[in-house]
Amino acid sequence: MFNTKTSLDIMDFGNDLFDLLKALGKAEIRFVVCGGVACVLHGVERATYDLDISVDFDKSNLEKIIDLAKEFGLSPRIQEPVENLYEEENRNRWVAETNALVYTFVAERSPIQLNIFLSYPLNFEELMKNSETIYLDEVKVNVSSVKDLLYAKEFIKPARDKDLIDIKELKG
Repeated sequence: MFNTKTSLDIMDFGNDLFDLLKALGKAEIRFVVCGGVACVLHGVERATYDLDISVDFDKSNLEKIIDLAKEFGLSPRIQEPVENLYEEENRNRWVAETNALVYTFVAERSPIQLNIFLSYPLNFEELMKNSETIYLDEVKVNVSSVKDLLYAKEFIKPARDKDLIDIKELKG
């Protein structure tokens, strides 16, 4: 059971991240919330300024994400053209050549980041099937299940301190 009011208060980042999450849902983008925000929505008390999502890499879905990122004043962190996200070959190259796990959009005047997983321990369809649905101001958002979140957190090697804390809290 999600307690979004408490969870979102814990994040203490203003409305930017909350608004971005709702906008993704309103745009009917196929995505699943992962990472720190998913942990917070499952009751872990921690701060986070980035929104990690796993997405359907269908071109029309990516176009919606790119348009929304622009609306929020977010731009790619790297020099690689954002349209290169459309091609699986490019995404695989980034992972292979740079060990990139995410494609990151950043804001010029805000600490908020949007991270799109390029590589994730579970494929998107499985993650979506197992996800839990929450409503933020009546906007539907899919959040990684605790089981899948634990799997992904335990998959990270070497384990980061924040992931070990998240694992402990999620197992509660």
